Amino acid sequence: MKKAIFTLAFIVGIAFMLQAQFEIKPTIGFNFSKLSTEPEGFDQSARVGYQLGGSIQFGKKLYFEPGIFWTKMGSEMVHADQSDIKFTTDINGIRIPVFVGYQIIGGDDENIFGLRIFGGPSMSWITSIEGNDTKLEKDDFNSLLWGVDVGAGIDVWLLFLDIGYEIGLNPVFKDDPDFPDESNDGKNNAFWFNLGMRFRF
Repeated sequence: MKKAIFTLAFIVGIAFMLQAQFEIKPTIGFNFSKLSTEPEGFDQSARVGYQLGGSIQFGKKLYFEPGIFWTKMGSEMVHADQSDIKFTTDINGIRIPVFVGYQIIGGDDENIFGLRIFGGPSMSWITSIEGNDTKLEKDDFNSLLWGVDVGAGIDVWLLFLDIGYEIGLNPVFKDDPDFPDESNDGKNNAFWFNLGMRFRF
């Protein structure tokens, strides 16, 4: 199913690449990630993470936008009965989103303001784990995390702001010896926003 989604995205992308107009969009942003299932006996809170990278947008009104980002996502767990028992985990990775979007307002060369909606699949490779008070190692995590994103964007002249939400599709952990088995089904959900510049060609 996942391969089929990316195959379809690739075909759609080739079609858009045949169009003359494209934009290069260097980007910096922040994220707030959280597991869909909390470990038993713990309360979970999101910590601020970041992403740095860029994307290429092909097309005008209807567009295709693949990207690549270096990301850091973080979370904090606090024991439900003993607040002094807590731990943090930071996940570093490389994230590749593949979005299809539609320009509701703007999209023409003469417009300095635009409003967009977009969505599509994303995949993230975990490269390292930091701040790991639970002694978990990289091998305890699934190396590839899948997600699907929806969002909206605003364009103002050369600048843009994108806001989105990613829904995790597969569990973050392979096997966690510190938590009951049911906690291993937690998927990574994240709210994110990106700010960057648009260079049109």
